Amino acid sequence: MADLRFEDPYEFEKHVARQCEDLGYEVIMPPTNQPGYDIEIIKGKERIAVQVKCYKTRCPISALNKFLDFLELPVASGFTSGWLIVQNGFGKPSLTHVETERPSNLKLGTSTGRAIKWNYDPNNKEPQDLEPEEPTPKEQESDSRVKYFGVFTCKGGVGKTTVAAHLAGAFALMGYDVILLDLDPDKNLRKLFLENPASDDEDEPASLYVHPHKRDTMGTTITVLNADQWNERAYPEVKVVICDCSPVLSENPMHLVKKFDYCVLPTTLNPLGIAKGGDVITRTFSHIRKRNKQAEMFAVVNGYNPAQSYERQNNTLLSMLEKTVNAYSKSDPKCKLINPSYAKIRQSKLLQYWGMHIIDRSPPALAFREIAGRNAPRTDFLQLAEFLQDHTAITSINEK
Repeated sequence: MADLRFEDPYEFEKHVARQCEDLGYEVIMPPTNQPGYDIEIIKGKERIAVQVKCYKTRCPISALNKFLDFLELPVASGFTSGWLIVQNGFGKPSLTHVETERPSNLKLGTSTGRAIKWNYDPNNKEPQDLEPEEPTPKEQESDSRVKYFGVFTCKGGVGKTTVAAHLAGAFALMGYDVILLDLDPDKNLRKLFLENPASDDEDEPASLYVHPHKRDTMGTTITVLNADQWNERAYPEVKVVICDCSPVLSENPMHLVKKFDYCVLPTTLNPLGIAKGGDVITRTFSHIRKRNKQAEMFAVVNGYNPAQSYERQNNTLLSMLEKTVNAYSKSDPKCKLINPSYAKIRQSKLLQYWGMHIIDRSPPALAFREIAGRNAPRTDFLQLAEFLQDHTAITSINEK
């Protein structure tokens, strides 16, 4: 039986309901547009909330995290677990996220014409990774050549180096060997990846091995180089290069700036600096554009406080920043501010104190240490990496 493809979300929902019945569950259809889930299924002591997504693209990590948040709400306390069922599978960031955090109350499935095939099942030590047999043209193009990312500062203290390092960590978790180019004269990035941060030897290698999150697979590497040490032909396995750029824009090597596919500008929602910050962001966009005609450029909010008590302040400051950046985007549509609903970097003690290994002389590490099985920076940087790779599909999904 060939796989079915649905255009109508309601028809796909009914199809998934029938598949749940075939698995022996009693199906209860809640009221239309029930927040958080679409189908309730019961078997014995199991009471499961099923959310169904009829996306034409792979399900993004933002939709996955939204469902996980629902399962933790008091209104979901009566459910023993949740299933997220889609028709076009899940992207690498989503699968990496669940394979590292391994939530025990969640299953991810892809509905086909025949059955539900599980992409992630907490009861299986080795989740089934359902990638299509033939990659899409966009995926083929993405994997065939090196992608360059430039991380710039729009003003001091916005976390440029921290963002560059952890964006590299997100791609490494997804299975890419990553080169970090330290273009900042302070060379803080290199210090953070040295086994001996006190070393003055410029030839001492600065790198990090990222352990695999699945058994019987190889880990990946993050290697820090200077601009003159980078040679694509010497690193044929590397497909991701992330540059921690100099705050003096004109000092960044022109040949690298011209290669950037994506530029990332971390910013903060700060009342005193928001107006100036917006102006500095657009001036940075303009400076890069004079040297690179094709790069997509994004400002991302760093140090975001998602607490409900800060919602009004966040919305007010975000609206002011969006007004400035959106006005500039009318003349250059490839320059945008990422709305925090799509991707953001939340406030985190792990990020705030990242780099303490320089002081206590412990081995270099990213701020991806788990606390109670969770890690907010890891989740946020996987979501940012996914947005940068496929923001058109993600924004169209999240706007529905």
